[in-house]
Amino acid sequence: MPKNKSAATRYRVIDQMLNDKRKPFPNLEQLAAKCSSVLKTDVSTSTIEKDIRAMREEAPMGYSAPIVYSKVEGGYVYGEIGFSIAELNLDEEEWSALQFASQLLYQYKEVPIFSNFKNAIERINTRFALDLDGDDKMLDELVQFEKSVHTKGMDLIEFIYEAIKNKQALKFQYKNIYKGKSSAASLIPYLIKENRNRWYVIGWSEQKGKYTTYALDRMTDLVILNNIYKRRSDFNASTFFQHSTGIMESNTKPEEVLLTILKPISDLVLLEPLHATQKLIIEKTDRVQISLKVLLNEEFTFKILGMGAFCLVDKPAILRKKIKGAIQKMSTNYK
Repeated sequence: MPKNKSAATRYRVIDQMLNDKRKPFPNLEQLAAKCSSVLKTDVSTSTIEKDIRAMREEAPMGYSAPIVYSKVEGGYVYGEIGFSIAELNLDEEEWSALQFASQLLYQYKEVPIFSNFKNAIERINTRFALDLDGDDKMLDELVQFEKSVHTKGMDLIEFIYEAIKNKQALKFQYKNIYKGKSSAASLIPYLIKENRNRWYVIGWSEQKGKYTTYALDRMTDLVILNNIYKRRSDFNASTFFQHSTGIMESNTKPEEVLLTILKPISDLVLLEPLHATQKLIIEKTDRVQISLKVLLNEEFTFKILGMGAFCLVDKPAILRKKIKGAIQKMSTNYK
């Protein structure tokens, strides 16, 4: 990649001249003259030769530019029709944003339904010198992304996605980790959702008469049924989890929760809210009181218990009782 703005400008000028159909096959003298005019300083032909070699370098050092010399025409040309290092014409901040976004997408390269992303990102890597294979020290040593683990069930995403699009039902075996056994289940799928690097499908279970969530890594023998189902009008993917703190569904309605949180955890909770509905009610030097409107499921209970003695449930009474019971049971485990 160019080490300074002058080099970057020369690369752009060379790129433009190689793509100019009105004056094809520019030679070294013509390229040097144009760069001198743009930069308002003398640029030698030897500098242009070095620039061409640099542009030919593979990413991340160069652009993998397929620049070739035609003896017949006496000038340079791209060996690949339509190639350009400036296709996107991005500034420095946009390049950085693209690099970070591409790194995130690259984590899902092994997921079948996202395989096209891999090809697109690798093309960006070649064209724009973005290092997405983990060799970039900036990403490895200065910025570390949470790594997505290829877990069991990810290969089912594409099949479930097709079933959702075609309004078809699923039939499968599902392992209940609490009962330790598998049983047959069926589902009309509506949404595929990722949570903490695990994938889930949410849909309508006619057996249970409600919306149900299934973890893909516990599904086996998946079959797509040919029946076409009319989509229910009461499902809205954007609001289905609006009161949830995880992936678990709940048969109850969301409740208002009041929590008193002590320092220093209170500072963290204000910086990173427990839920989108969080509101600050009282703020003191040693504690805060916040309100939430959430589903009182196991995931929310775990979140409360995770703050230990720094969190007190003020209301509702049913949640206070549940947390108190969990603490007492935990206490007996250490006697």
